[in-house]
Amino acid sequence: MNGGEPPAAPPGAPAAPANRKERILDALGDPAAREILLMLNDSPMSAQEMLAANRIPQSTLYRKLHELQEIGLVGVQRTAITTEGKRVDLYRSLLERLAVEMYGRTLRIDVKYRDLATERLQTMWKDYRREAGR
Repeated sequence: MNGGEPPAAPPGAPAAPANRKERILDALGDPAAREILLMLNDSPMSAQEMLAANRIPQSTLYRKLHELQEIGLVGVQRTAITTEGKRVDLYRSLLERLAVEMYGRTLRIDVKYRDLATERLQTMWKDYRREAGR
């Protein structure tokens, strides 16, 4: 993204609100939202896994996940079925790289988004090869 304009949302992401740049900066300034983004950066996690891994209250976690999804920073990479037969969403940070720069009196946000579709295909192929090798 250039010139301080908010980044374009990845394909399939919700429409960007008019104040997206400010909402991204607010999210980065929120300790709970930052922790969620950092947890979801390496690999997808369910909400239950995130709750077990940190001290964020459950209601805060779900609220922050919703807010991060609204501004296109978090997405559902895939849905899994537990051993009990329950469906759970596995969340993933959509950010591959994010930089905030100040030029004079202007803030610029530069974002490179992760391609979740490519990651899903790579995971499926890896799982297929593992199963075929048995």
